[in-house]
Amino acid sequence: MKIRRIINIYFSPTGETAGVGRVFCARLAEKLGVPVENVDITLPSERRGTYGFGEEDLLVLAVPTYAGRVPNKIEPYLRGMFRAEGSPCVTLVTFGNRAFDSSLAELADIAWKSGARVIAGGAFAARHAFSDRVGEGRPSGPDREMMETMAENTAQKVLDACESDDITSPEELRGSYEKTLKIDNYYVPLTETGQRAVFLKAKPKVDTERCVGCGTCVHSCPMGAIAEDILSTPGTCIKCQACVRKCPAGARYFDDEAFLSHVRMLERDYGRRAENVVYI
Repeated sequence: MKIRRIINIYFSPTGETAGVGRVFCARLAEKLGVPVENVDITLPSERRGTYGFGEEDLLVLAVPTYAGRVPNKIEPYLRGMFRAEGSPCVTLVTFGNRAFDSSLAELADIAWKSGARVIAGGAFAARHAFSDRVGEGRPSGPDREMMETMAENTAQKVLDACESDDITSPEELRGSYEKTLKIDNYYVPLTETGQRAVFLKAKPKVDTERCVGCGTCVHSCPMGAIAEDILSTPGTCIKCQACVRKCPAGARYFDDEAFLSHVRMLERDYGRRAENVVYI
Protein backbone atom coordinates (compact mmCIF):
# COMPACT_ATOMS: atom_id res chain seq x y z
CA MET A 1 0.00 0.00 0.00
CA LYS A 2 1.37 3.39 -1.05
CA ILE A 3 -0.28 6.65 0.03
CA ARG A 4 0.01 9.49 -2.49
CA ARG A 5 -2.29 12.12 -0.97
CA ILE A 6 -4.38 12.94 2.10
CA ILE A 7 -7.98 14.08 1.58
CA ASN A 8 -9.19 16.22 4.48
CA ILE A 9 -13.02 16.22 4.39
CA TYR A 10 -14.77 18.34 7.01
CA PHE A 11 -18.07 19.90 8.03
CA SER A 12 -17.37 22.83 10.34
CA PRO A 13 -19.94 25.63 10.77
CA THR A 14 -18.00 27.53 13.45
CA GLY A 15 -14.45 26.51 12.52
CA GLU A 16 -13.33 24.35 15.44
CA THR A 17 -13.66 21.05 13.57
CA ALA A 18 -11.82 22.42 10.54
CA GLY A 19 -9.01 23.48 12.85
CA VAL A 20 -8.69 20.02 14.37
CA GLY A 21 -8.62 18.40 10.94
CA ARG A 22 -5.95 20.78 9.70
CA VAL A 23 -3.68 20.30 12.71
CA PHE A 24 -3.98 16.54 12.37
CA CYS A 25 -3.50 16.48 8.59
CA ALA A 26 -0.54 18.86 8.66
CA ARG A 27 1.46 16.56 10.92
CA LEU A 28 0.24 13.45 9.10
CA ALA A 29 1.33 14.92 5.75
CA GLU A 30 4.70 15.91 7.19
CA LYS A 31 5.35 12.37 8.41
CA LEU A 32 4.17 10.69 5.21
CA GLY A 33 5.67 13.22 2.81
CA VAL A 34 2.47 13.64 0.78
CA PRO A 35 0.20 16.62 0.00
CA VAL A 36 -3.14 17.42 1.64
CA GLU A 37 -6.26 18.26 -0.36
CA ASN A 38 -9.04 19.96 1.61
CA VAL A 39 -12.70 19.18 0.87
CA ASP A 40 -14.89 21.60 2.83
CA ILE A 41 -18.52 20.39 2.83
CA THR A 42 -19.86 23.02 5.25
CA LEU A 43 -21.94 25.09 2.84
CA PRO A 44 -24.77 23.82 0.61
CA SER A 45 -22.87 24.84 -2.53
CA GLU A 46 -20.00 22.59 -1.43
CA ARG A 47 -22.23 19.52 -1.03
CA ARG A 48 -23.31 19.07 -4.63
CA GLY A 49 -20.62 16.76 -5.90
CA THR A 50 -19.70 13.15 -5.33
CA TYR A 51 -16.21 11.75 -5.02
CA GLY A 52 -14.34 8.55 -5.68
CA PHE A 53 -11.20 7.51 -3.80
CA GLY A 54 -8.81 4.60 -4.03
CA GLU A 55 -6.22 2.74 -1.98
CA GLU A 56 -3.60 5.43 -2.52
CA ASP A 57 -5.84 8.07 -0.91
CA LEU A 58 -5.82 8.48 2.87
CA LEU A 59 -9.13 10.00 3.94
CA VAL A 60 -9.64 12.11 7.05
CA LEU A 61 -13.32 12.68 7.91
CA ALA A 62 -14.04 15.35 10.53
CA VAL A 63 -17.41 16.51 11.87
CA PRO A 64 -18.74 18.09 15.08
CA THR A 65 -20.95 16.18 17.50
CA TYR A 66 -24.57 17.32 17.52
CA ALA A 67 -26.76 15.77 20.23
CA GLY A 68 -24.28 12.91 20.59
CA ARG A 69 -24.29 11.96 16.91
CA VAL A 70 -23.11 13.02 13.48
CA PRO A 71 -25.22 16.10 12.54
CA ASN A 72 -28.46 14.54 11.33
CA LYS A 73 -28.96 16.89 8.40
CA ILE A 74 -25.47 16.09 7.09
CA GLU A 75 -25.43 12.34 7.76
CA PRO A 76 -27.44 11.38 4.62
CA TYR A 77 -25.10 13.42 2.43
CA LEU A 78 -22.01 11.86 4.02
CA ARG A 79 -23.40 8.40 3.31
CA GLY A 80 -23.77 9.20 -0.38
CA MET A 81 -21.01 11.69 -1.11
CA PHE A 82 -18.14 9.29 -1.80
CA ARG A 83 -17.12 5.79 -2.68
CA ALA A 84 -13.80 4.61 -1.32
CA GLU A 85 -12.32 1.54 -2.91
CA GLY A 86 -10.42 0.35 0.16
CA SER A 87 -9.07 3.80 1.10
CA PRO A 88 -7.61 3.94 4.60
CA CYS A 89 -9.58 6.45 6.66
CA VAL A 90 -9.24 8.36 9.92
CA THR A 91 -12.43 9.60 11.59
CA LEU A 92 -12.33 12.69 13.81
CA VAL A 93 -15.09 14.34 15.82
CA THR A 94 -15.20 17.38 18.03
CA PHE A 95 -17.55 17.76 20.98
CA GLY A 96 -18.50 20.74 23.13
CA ASN A 97 -16.99 19.57 26.43
CA ARG A 98 -20.02 17.39 27.31
CA ALA A 99 -19.51 14.04 25.53
CA PHE A 100 -19.12 12.67 22.03
CA ASP A 101 -21.50 9.76 22.75
CA SER A 102 -22.03 7.85 19.46
CA SER A 103 -20.71 10.42 16.98
CA LEU A 104 -17.34 8.74 16.43
CA ALA A 105 -18.90 5.30 16.07
CA GLU A 106 -21.46 6.63 13.61
CA LEU A 107 -18.82 8.40 11.53
CA ALA A 108 -16.78 5.18 11.41
CA ASP A 109 -19.89 3.33 10.27
CA ILE A 110 -20.42 5.87 7.48
CA ALA A 111 -16.82 5.44 6.35
CA TRP A 112 -16.95 1.64 6.34
CA LYS A 113 -20.19 1.50 4.43
CA SER A 114 -18.70 3.84 1.83
CA GLY A 115 -15.92 1.32 1.21
CA ALA A 116 -13.16 2.84 3.34
CA ARG A 117 -11.03 1.06 5.95
CA VAL A 118 -11.06 2.96 9.26
CA ILE A 119 -7.56 2.78 10.71
CA ALA A 120 -7.85 5.35 13.52
CA GLY A 121 -10.34 7.61 15.25
CA GLY A 122 -10.28 10.48 17.68
CA ALA A 123 -12.72 12.65 19.63
CA PHE A 124 -11.47 16.07 20.76
CA ALA A 125 -13.09 18.56 23.10
CA ALA A 126 -13.76 22.03 21.72
CA ARG A 127 -15.53 25.19 22.75
CA HIS A 128 -19.25 24.53 22.72
CA ALA A 129 -21.06 26.28 19.88
CA PHE A 130 -23.71 27.48 22.33
CA SER A 131 -21.45 29.11 24.92
CA ASP A 132 -17.86 30.30 25.35
CA ARG A 133 -18.04 29.16 28.95
CA VAL A 134 -18.38 25.49 28.00
CA GLY A 135 -15.06 24.17 26.77
CA GLU A 136 -13.45 27.59 26.97
CA GLY A 137 -9.99 27.58 25.40
CA ARG A 138 -10.37 24.15 23.83
CA PRO A 139 -8.66 22.82 21.85
CA SER A 140 -5.75 23.95 23.99
CA GLY A 141 -2.02 23.49 23.49
CA PRO A 142 -2.03 20.02 25.09
CA ASP A 143 -5.03 19.09 22.91
CA ARG A 144 -3.12 20.04 19.77
CA GLU A 145 -0.12 18.07 20.98
CA MET A 146 -2.40 15.05 21.37
CA MET A 147 -3.70 15.53 17.81
CA GLU A 148 -0.16 15.69 16.49
CA THR A 149 0.88 12.61 18.43
CA MET A 150 -2.15 10.77 17.06
CA ALA A 151 -1.12 11.86 13.56
CA GLU A 152 2.43 10.61 14.09
CA ASN A 153 1.22 7.23 15.35
CA THR A 154 -1.25 6.97 12.47
CA ALA A 155 1.51 7.78 9.99
CA GLN A 156 3.69 5.05 11.49
CA LYS A 157 0.81 2.60 11.21
CA VAL A 158 0.45 3.50 7.54
CA LEU A 159 4.20 3.21 6.91
CA ASP A 160 4.30 -0.19 8.57
CA ALA A 161 1.42 -1.27 6.37
CA CYS A 162 3.34 -0.18 3.27
CA GLU A 163 5.77 -2.97 4.07
CA SER A 164 3.23 -5.68 4.88
CA ASP A 165 0.27 -4.44 2.78
CA ASP A 166 -1.93 -5.08 5.82
CA ILE A 167 -3.54 -2.49 8.06
CA THR A 168 -5.90 -3.08 10.96
CA SER A 169 -8.87 -1.25 12.43
CA PRO A 170 -9.12 -0.38 16.13
CA GLU A 171 -11.35 -2.87 17.94
CA GLU A 172 -13.40 -0.02 19.42
CA LEU A 173 -14.33 1.26 15.96
CA ARG A 174 -15.16 -1.92 14.06
CA GLY A 175 -18.23 -1.79 11.85
CA SER A 176 -21.76 -2.24 13.13
CA TYR A 177 -22.12 -5.23 10.84
CA GLU A 178 -19.65 -6.95 13.20
CA LYS A 179 -22.01 -6.11 16.10
CA THR A 180 -19.31 -4.41 18.16
CA LEU A 181 -20.12 -0.83 17.22
CA LYS A 182 -23.04 0.71 19.12
CA ILE A 183 -24.87 3.82 17.89
CA ASP A 184 -27.27 5.13 20.53
CA ASN A 185 -30.23 7.46 20.19
CA TYR A 186 -29.69 11.20 20.02
CA TYR A 187 -28.86 12.99 23.26
CA VAL A 188 -31.92 14.68 24.79
CA PRO A 189 -31.10 18.26 25.80
CA LEU A 190 -32.28 19.28 29.27
CA THR A 191 -33.29 22.52 30.93
CA GLU A 192 -31.88 23.78 34.22
CA THR A 193 -34.60 21.89 36.08
CA GLY A 194 -33.89 18.59 34.34
CA GLN A 195 -36.86 18.72 32.00
CA ARG A 196 -36.59 17.99 28.31
CA ALA A 197 -35.59 21.19 26.50
CA VAL A 198 -37.68 21.41 23.33
CA PHE A 199 -36.25 24.01 20.99
CA LEU A 200 -36.34 22.24 17.63
CA LYS A 201 -38.22 25.15 16.03
CA ALA A 202 -36.10 27.89 17.59
CA LYS A 203 -34.46 30.21 15.07
CA PRO A 204 -32.02 33.10 15.40
CA LYS A 205 -33.33 36.62 15.68
CA VAL A 206 -31.82 39.85 14.36
CA ASP A 207 -31.09 43.01 16.34
CA THR A 208 -31.98 45.51 13.61
CA GLU A 209 -30.22 48.34 15.42
CA ARG A 210 -26.93 46.47 15.24
CA CYS A 211 -27.31 44.75 11.87
CA VAL A 212 -25.25 46.40 9.12
CA GLY A 213 -26.79 44.37 6.29
CA CYS A 214 -23.53 42.72 5.25
CA GLY A 215 -25.11 39.32 4.58
CA THR A 216 -22.42 37.33 6.39
CA CYS A 217 -25.11 35.33 8.16
CA VAL A 218 -26.81 34.46 4.86
CA HIS A 219 -23.63 33.20 3.26
CA SER A 220 -22.26 31.33 6.29
CA CYS A 221 -25.37 29.26 7.08
CA PRO A 222 -24.60 25.58 6.36
CA MET A 223 -28.25 24.89 5.62
CA GLY A 224 -28.88 27.94 3.43
CA ALA A 225 -31.72 28.68 5.84
CA ILE A 226 -31.47 32.48 6.03
CA ALA A 227 -33.27 34.56 3.43
CA GLU A 228 -31.46 37.24 1.42
CA ASP A 229 -33.45 39.86 3.33
CA ILE A 230 -31.40 38.79 6.40
CA LEU A 231 -34.37 39.27 8.73
CA SER A 232 -36.14 35.96 8.08
CA THR A 233 -35.04 32.33 8.41
CA PRO A 234 -37.50 30.27 6.35
CA GLY A 235 -35.24 27.22 6.09
CA THR A 236 -34.21 24.53 8.56
CA CYS A 237 -32.02 25.82 11.41
CA ILE A 238 -29.69 23.26 13.01
CA LYS A 239 -28.64 25.62 15.86
CA CYS A 240 -25.00 25.46 14.73
CA GLN A 241 -24.50 29.13 15.72
CA ALA A 242 -22.55 29.94 12.55
CA CYS A 243 -24.63 33.06 11.94
CA VAL A 244 -24.33 34.16 15.57
CA ARG A 245 -20.58 33.62 15.85
CA LYS A 246 -19.66 35.02 12.44
CA CYS A 247 -21.81 38.16 12.53
CA PRO A 248 -19.30 41.06 12.64
CA ALA A 249 -21.85 43.33 14.37
CA GLY A 250 -23.05 40.85 16.99
CA ALA A 251 -26.59 41.25 15.68
CA ARG A 252 -27.66 37.60 15.67
CA TYR A 253 -29.02 35.92 18.79
CA PHE A 254 -31.42 33.27 20.13
CA ASP A 255 -34.15 34.21 22.58
CA ASP A 256 -36.02 30.89 22.83
CA GLU A 257 -36.32 30.24 26.57
CA ALA A 258 -35.99 26.45 26.34
CA PHE A 259 -32.79 26.88 24.33
CA LEU A 260 -31.42 29.46 26.78
CA SER A 261 -32.27 27.24 29.75
CA HIS A 262 -30.36 24.39 28.11
CA VAL A 263 -27.37 26.67 27.61
CA ARG A 264 -27.47 27.64 31.29
CA MET A 265 -27.59 23.96 32.24
CA LEU A 266 -24.51 23.27 30.12
CA GLU A 267 -22.66 26.18 31.69
CA ARG A 268 -23.57 24.94 35.16
CA ASP A 269 -22.88 21.23 34.71
CA TYR A 270 -20.10 20.97 32.14
CA GLY A 271 -17.40 23.32 33.28
CA ARG A 272 -14.97 20.46 33.99
CA ARG A 273 -12.27 19.59 31.49
CA ALA A 274 -13.53 16.77 29.26
CA GLU A 275 -10.98 14.22 28.13
CA ASN A 276 -10.09 13.51 24.52
CA VAL A 277 -10.18 9.92 23.27
CA VAL A 278 -7.96 8.37 20.60
CA TYR A 279 -8.15 4.92 18.99
CA ILE A 280 -5.37 3.59 16.75
